[in-house]
Amino acid sequence: MQIGSMPPPPPGPSPRDQAISSLDEKVEAGEITAGDKDAMLEALDAMHEERKAAGRPEPGSPPPTREEMQANFETLLSDQVDAGTLTEEQADELSAMFEEGELGKPKGPGGPGGLQGGELGSRAEELLSAILSELQSQSAYDENGENNSDVSALVADFQA
Repeated sequence: MQIGSMPPPPPGPSPRDQAISSLDEKVEAGEITAGDKDAMLEALDAMHEERKAAGRPEPGSPPPTREEMQANFETLLSDQVDAGTLTEEQADELSAMFEEGELGKPKGPGGPGGLQGGELGSRAEELLSAILSELQSQSAYDENGENNSDVSALVADFQA
């Protein structure tokens, strides 16, 4: 197996698709109405547009903590309640869903989920396990502890 030739993991569902799926499950379970779902999706779309308009964070700035993300989300929800897009109950439901990671798993270490759980986490774990197995099977040392190969060849295939 050549590590440098491994295909990238397939893209997973978008955070919006994950949110729709979570909301559909809540409608099917009778926890919310179809009208609640529509209002919540409208609010989430508006919040997404607001975040896009705000622009990207400064390069080199640390990712927000989970608490900072939750507080920011609460502020955006409050704005949607004030605008009449959401009821307080709908905002509370979205807040709980965000806290539980049901509205999509932001990528990176700062967000709920990060590289844990879900398909991305499973795929990352699988890739890391394959790399570790490959490195272990091609040890640079023989049974006497003597170096018997070029370690750099284990990391990447420079001729591929």
